[in-house]
Formats: sequence, C-alpha cells, structure tokens
Amino acid sequence: MGAAKLPARSRRFGVGKEIGGAGYVHRSYEHLLPVAVPNATPAVPDGFNYTVVKYQLKTETVSFIVCDDFDSTDEPTVGNVCTVKSDGATTIRRQSKDPWIYHHKWLFVADDYAGFDVAAAKTRSMQWLSLDNIDFRRIGKKSYWEEHILPRLKDVSA
Repeated sequence: MGAAKLPARSRRFGVGKEIGGAGYVHRSYEHLLPVAVPNATPAVPDGFNYTVVKYQLKTETVSFIVCDDFDSTDEPTVGNVCTVKSDGATTIRRQSKDPWIYHHKWLFVADDYAGFDVAAAKTRSMQWLSLDNIDFRRIGKKSYWEEHILPRLKDVSA
C-alpha cells in the first residue's frame, strides 16, 4: 500500500471539489458559488431534484446533477444532469448505462454536514487512496470501480 494524502476542499468557495476547471458542491452550499448559479436556477425544470451543483469556471456553465444516493452510499452515482449555459441554453442529459460516480463526497460539503458521517467518508477516501496501482483515468466509471477497486478495498477493511 502507498501513502495516501487527502485532497483539499476548494479554497475558492470554502467547500466543494475542484477538478477539470469546475467546482462541485452539494446543493445546500450552492449559495457559495458565483452569481451565475442563482441566475441559472430558474431554468431547472420543475421536479428536477438535483443534489450536486457543478460550476464551470471559464464558461460560467452550471450543471444541476441528480445524485439520489449521495447521502446513502460511499461513491454516489451521477444521475440526470440539467446544464444551463451562460446564454440560458438548457440541456438535459440522462444517466448513462455505465454511470459516473463521485469520489471524496465529503469535499462537496462542510464538516458539520448532517446527511452522512463526514469523518467516515474521509477515512474511506484514505483507504482507497492507499491502494497501489489505481488507474485514476478509469475510476470514475461505476463498472470499473466495482470490478477493480471495490474488491481490493473490501480486502483492506476486513
């Protein structure tokens, strides 16, 4: 096993995960994101119960992401996505057959978030980051995670 170091929450927003030029936060922290987010919120269809908000910094594109299992599973599943571009154009992308998953869900929230045990989620991150030979280009897909990482993780935590 290798030495693991936890990633840091977004310095720009105080909470959230930053990757690929975008910030990701739990819905309850969307108020920390720039004004583009509240401006985009009215374009979200009624009944579209998003959990995660993604803010693309360069383009000011906002994505509202359904993630029904955010609080109940270690690596939540990315569901349907409503994307609102800075010009107001809106698209809906349906969940794929092999969905993406989120790692380090504790980054999306503050330490006092009540939906799940934040400390346990950090421990989970340390456990899988300690594994050797992780293909970081592929771990975002649920099928790869379940086939190649989860069995090894269960061996570690046993």
